[in-house]
Order: sequence, then structure tokens, then C-alpha cells
Amino acid sequence: MRRLWTALVSLAVVGVVAVVPSPATAAEPDPVIGGAVFNNPSGAVSAQYAIYQQIARIVDRVPAGETIRMSWLDFNNPVAAGQADTTEVPNLVERLKTAHQRGANVQIILNYGSYDDAAGNRIYPGLALANELGTDASAPSFVMFCRDGAGCIAKQPSYGVLAYNHNKFLLASRIVLNGGASVSNVTFQSSGNLTTWDADTAYNNSITWSEASSYANYVTYFNDQKKYGPLATGDEDYYHVGSTNDVYKTHFFPRASTDGNGGQTSTDTMISVLNSVACSYKGTSDGLTHQTDIRVVIWGFSRTELAKKLAALAKAGCWVDVVYAGGPANNPYAYTSENVVNALKAGGASLGLHSCAVSFDGRTLKPHSKYMLIDGQYDDDQIPRVFTGSANYTFSSLRGADETIVRVRSADLHRQYLTNFYKVRDTCSGKIAPS
Repeated sequence: MRRLWTALVSLAVVGVVAVVPSPATAAEPDPVIGGAVFNNPSGAVSAQYAIYQQIARIVDRVPAGETIRMSWLDFNNPVAAGQADTTEVPNLVERLKTAHQRGANVQIILNYGSYDDAAGNRIYPGLALANELGTDASAPSFVMFCRDGAGCIAKQPSYGVLAYNHNKFLLASRIVLNGGASVSNVTFQSSGNLTTWDADTAYNNSITWSEASSYANYVTYFNDQKKYGPLATGDEDYYHVGSTNDVYKTHFFPRASTDGNGGQTSTDTMISVLNSVACSYKGTSDGLTHQTDIRVVIWGFSRTELAKKLAALAKAGCWVDVVYAGGPANNPYAYTSENVVNALKAGGASLGLHSCAVSFDGRTLKPHSKYMLIDGQYDDDQIPRVFTGSANYTFSSLRGADETIVRVRSADLHRQYLTNFYKVRDTCSGKIAPS
């Protein structure tokens, strides 16, 4: 049996730290560390913007001399320039500017689309952050944009989709909690972009933790994005994987095939994950026979061989349940292809399949989360796992984008995600009403 590693957050009480909250943040609670935060697009405004609140509470607690690093696809800030910064809907641009002004280093990498709109007009967040932080990536603080039509590392199109930076993570070298305790090596990973749609229309997930080894992996990846960003050629086979002993095992993309075939199964990370699943197993605690459960919530799914693998596991005795964003099958950027749906249907009665597009209050709610839950026999243990991050199950996410997947080995985190899974699935299937 593989040694069970437990995520511990070390909280060491420190002296007085010069972190002065603004009036909007003075009474805000600490961010969640070692747990998940989900938004609810059909809930109250506070529930819609729960992930934004988590980000703001991390940023607000980074003291002078420490470093914030962010890498994101879209940062269009749901709060317009000059609009009030509130507890319910924090103005992340203003929070980042305040962090910089109190002496924290703020380093931000954005996809090229976060600076100009389609007409070439400057977009508020990128422009405001560039004015505050500067654009010199060798400086302690900066905002940097990946090259037009490319990621910072990924540069080659994949199946007709231009390369892009699809990441959605924030790193804080240290934060100071309300009671004075200090937490180092803080990593925040989300499925959501920083737009209004991601809050009030899409279901998204996020997770925040403190683990020195996985944090260091993210810092290395961020620095490699910074290094490759200005270059015309990136690294199409960048794929870096963290230690399997980490509670939070990291996977950084793009990952190239070895035979020129983008659909190659041996270099599909999620197929490799599923190859480690046994559908029937004896429970270590009760000695009884159980089935392994696999659950998925996904925005974009075009990799047919991955769908076939899920269907094969359903036929082999696993329970498989998939919730996917409903929409046009011919959109190469998102949604789920007809071939994938047909491949999943081949799983039969042991595979639940739910197309999600829920009408609510003039909006069409859809899942934008990207996670897979595995509860059962995996490799040589039975510890529940969560695989989440920025990556969809598309060819571009695997081969042609800067992406992150993190594997979390934790029964507690799995329970949190399972609760969210049931809420999203049952809302999408009409079993429960949006609320």
C-alpha cells in the first residue's frame, strides 16, 4: 500500500504585519485553505461571486515583500473601472493594485485576449494593471501578455484552434490570516475565468492549498511561461509532472504526441489516469466487494478515445456519470462533440450522461468546471481522488495550450466535490430546481 500522505497546513504565529485592509475588506473572513470553493450561478450575488471572494481574500492577505503570481486566460473583471469594491463582488483589479501599493510583488501573465478586444480597443483590467505594475517582466511586479494567437509556452495550433494560455491559477508566497497566523506556499487553482459570465452563468470550481513541493512546481511553470512568452517558438512538448507522493500532484501542458497523431492514447494524460482504475475491488476496511465510481463535470469534451475509455470502464463494472455543457457540437473551442456523446452512450446502463443547459432568469446556466472524481481502487490504494484544473478534455487543451491539471488525493476534498457534483448534475437533469 502506498504511503498515505496527508495535507497539513502549517500555521505559525508571526509578529505584527503591515497588512492594512480597505473599508471593503476589513470584516471579510479568511480564505479557505485546504478546501474547495464553488460558485452557484443561480444563487444570490454572494454565491455567484464566491470564487472571486476567495481570490480577493488571498490577495488582501499578502504582506509587503511577498509575491503574488497569476496566470489566466480571461481577465475582464466583472466590476467596471470606478465601480465600488464590495465584499460580495470584489474589484480584483483594485485589490491587486492595493496589494502592490502596500509593497507586495504582483506578477501577472494573461492570454493575449485579455488586453485588446476584437476591435483592438484596450480592455480595462489589462490596461489598468499595466499602468500600475508596468510591463517589464524582469521587474519584481509586472503584467505580461502572451503573444497574439499563441500561449506563452504553446505556440502551435491544434485541430484548427490557435494556441493560447488557458491557465487559471494564483500563487501567494505567504499570507497572513486575520488572527495573525502565517501560511506559506499558497496555491489557488480554478476552472473559471475572471468574467461576469463565469460567475452568474457558469458553474465553476476552485481549490486552495498549502504544500511546498506542488507550490514550487507552479512557480517553476509560471517562470517558464514568463521565459517562453516573448519567444516566437515555445515548447510543444513541455509536459511536466510533479511527484506522485504529493497530495497535490501537478501536471503542466502542452503535451506532444510521439507519433504526430494528436489523438494518440498513450500520451493522453486522462486516459493514463483511467488506466490505473480497477472497477471491482475488496474494501480494505470491510473486506466486501465494491465498484469504483467515476464522475465528470466538463465544459469541453472532444477526445473520442477518452470517451471510449470511460465507456469501457462502465462496461467493466465501474459506475460512470458525466455532466457536460450542452451546445453546438461544431464549436472547436468548447462543448462536447457528437462523436464523444455517441462513444459515451456505448457505456450502457452503467454510464449516466447529462447534457447541461438550464434556462434561468434570462440566462442559460452551464457547467464550466473541469473535474473528474474517482472513488474506489486506483493503482495500489483506495484513497478517493479529484482531478481538476484549467484543462478541458479537448485536443487543444492537451496539445496546444498552456494548461494545468492537479490530482488531489484526499477523501475530504472528494466529499466536497461530490456534493457539488450532485448539485450540478441534479440541476442539469431537472431533478432539482436552480437555487
